[in-house]
Amino acid sequence: MAFLQSLKNLLKPAPQKLKRERELMKPFTGRYDDMGIFTFTGDGFTITLKDGTHAIQWHNVEKLTAYKIDLMTYDEICLNIVTNDGSFTITEETSGWYQFVEKTKLVFTGIDKDWDATIVYPSFATNLTVLYEKPANA
Repeated sequence: MAFLQSLKNLLKPAPQKLKRERELMKPFTGRYDDMGIFTFTGDGFTITLKDGTHAIQWHNVEKLTAYKIDLMTYDEICLNIVTNDGSFTITEETSGWYQFVEKTKLVFTGIDKDWDATIVYPSFATNLTVLYEKPANA
């Protein structure tokens, strides 16, 4: 009996995979339009993280770097945001991801407008890409 229970536990999807599957079952428009943990203002945004809410002005963003992590059966796109106060990383699993990506494309006009579609290929490769880096004299 213990053997069967062990086998069931091995075949049970991981909690992270279940969360992703539940998220994918939501209509895409609902996920796309969701502002999630972000609130946008004319000159920046606020983000609510585990340690509290942080207000960030766009001009304080120093670097945006995109990459993928290999999660064995799928990739997850990540975006590292470096500001003059520190850095944080969001992923495509972050509530509000799509709206944040769209806002960065509007604010940082030099960003490739299709980066989020092109970074997915090839699969299971990191594809580290610097999207934006503040000029040294800015």
